[in-house]
Formats: sequence, structure tokens, C-alpha cells
Amino acid sequence: MRTKTLLLTAALSAAGLATSMAQVYSVNAVGYVNKGPIPANGWAALGNPLNGTNNSLNTIMSLPSGFTAVVYRFDPVQQAYLDNSDWIEGFGWFNPSDPDPTINPGEGFFFQNTSAQALTLTFVGEVPSGTLNNPVTGGNNWSIRSSVVPKNLRLGDTDAATGTANNLNFPAAGGDVVYIFDTATQAYLDQYDYIDGFGWFSASDADPDGPLIEPGSGFFVRAGETTSPRTWTQTFSVN
Repeated sequence: MRTKTLLLTAALSAAGLATSMAQVYSVNAVGYVNKGPIPANGWAALGNPLNGTNNSLNTIMSLPSGFTAVVYRFDPVQQAYLDNSDWIEGFGWFNPSDPDPTINPGEGFFFQNTSAQALTLTFVGEVPSGTLNNPVTGGNNWSIRSSVVPKNLRLGDTDAATGTANNLNFPAAGGDVVYIFDTATQAYLDQYDYIDGFGWFSASDADPDGPLIEPGSGFFVRAGETTSPRTWTQTFSVN
């Protein structure tokens, strides 16, 4: 339980410089995304970037031989972590309260590589397309989200430099705060605060379009106190 609490409370301290995780993805109907390297005994904030046949952890994220890991999912309704899922070689993912844990595109989660060597994960599945809806909590509550659209873009709804819709269209509201965990430095970046009429503000990033979100990356969002639940709607076509 203490480990789970630290994952959330650590979001209140900001440190480190941005270093991207390696990622590759296809623009075909079926694609893949590589996430890593995740250091030995290190952490990463991830999201499922592709649709597997059933989005079970055992379908979308198997580990190579010799590796161990733990997945931590956060429930935005209960505002608490669910029972963690542990990778057991020869068995798969084990969760004491869920015999077949599932993570759909749009849900973020924390991944702990408990192995003695660095790990790169490969997600394989169908690229989400069409009109894609992703719920975002409100009322000063926390959630871990990820972009359903597999594009390496900033979080904002439009590109401030061009005025065009060239970002991830996150429905930000005044008082929202986003926390990005950097896998390379194993620390949070400076927080991003959303200011009505301006956009996203960070002490170390002057772009009001907000943080860059890579495919397969998760991030913490704390909703503004007066913000109602909303839907993050994205549209994407592989054609």
C-alpha cells in the first residue's frame, strides 16, 4: 500500500528534464508500439496504445523470459489503486481480485520493472480509429489517462502557432493539472497547469499547447475543483 500511495503523492514534486522513451508504430490497421527501455527496478507511466483481441494484460503485454514486473491501475471512481497485477513466468499476469485484468486504450497505468535488467515492451494490435471517446474525471479528482490516438503530439486542442487542430484535443478546463513521469530520469517533470485564456503553463516548457504525449504513454491528470466529468473525444483514421 505504501508503494501505491507514493506513486500518487510523488506527483506533487517536480524534477528532471524531458527525455523521450523509444517508440515505433505503424500507420496500418495493425501496428506495434515499443516502449522502453524501462530501467532495471524502474518505473514507467504507460497506456495501452492498440486494441488487442480482448485487451487482457495477458494478450497485450506479455514479458520475455527472465523478466518480472508489476502493474498498478488507478480507479478514478474510488480514488484509489486497485490490487496490483504481478507477472509470473509460465503463468502470466496474476491479480488476487481479477482473474483476467484488462486495460483498454485510453486508460493509463504505472508499470514497475522488477527485473535486474532494462526492459523494452512491445504492444501489438489494431490501431484505434473512428470517433474515440475517453472519460476524464472532474471535481478535483485524479485519474491516469493516455491518448487513444497513436500520434506523438502535444496535449492541447489546437496548435497555438498555426491555429490548427494539430494536437491531441484534450478537453482541458481551468484548474486542471497534468503530471508527466519521465522514465529516463525516474522523476516527474515540472507540472503543467491549465489557465483559461492562455493554455498550459509549465516552469520548464513555454509551449501553451501542453506536454508532448507519446503513443503508449500515460499521465496523471488532476481535474480542477469546479470541473465536471467530461469526455476526451478524438478522431483518427488509418487511411
